[in-house]
Amino acid sequence: MIEEVVQVSRIEGEEIWIEASRQSACAACSSKNSCGQGALSDWMSGKSVELSVLNPNSIFPKVGQSVVVGLEEGSLIKASVMVYFLPLLTLILAAVAVRTLGGSENFQILAGVAGLLLGFAAARWVTSRNTAGGCYQPVLLRLAG
Repeated sequence: MIEEVVQVSRIEGEEIWIEASRQSACAACSSKNSCGQGALSDWMSGKSVELSVLNPNSIFPKVGQSVVVGLEEGSLIKASVMVYFLPLLTLILAAVAVRTLGGSENFQILAGVAGLLLGFAAARWVTSRNTAGGCYQPVLLRLAG
């Protein structure tokens, strides 16, 4: 389980909302100043995201209190495969299929773009089906401290 300490931003009935700041591994990297990714992470630093968490243990913190939330590693890996690998795979398969059928380079490019869009749509469909079960949603584990 991947755990993170965050703050409770609001409570609406039984629903608990947390606010987490986006962090990058670039902060600890020695090449940060000479890397384009480091510049992007500096630009995005300080931004925060607010989201609802599941509360299966019936923990009721106060607004502003620090809590520990967790996400299953398997969920993170599955989401990464859906977002990155599936669209790339459909792009390549569509372009190769058109090439095998003797299509011109322009049709191969169009097929690749169509395959990419199809992959994104498929990833969205699969993840939206799994979201209903709370597969990709963080869980409130315990009060921090």
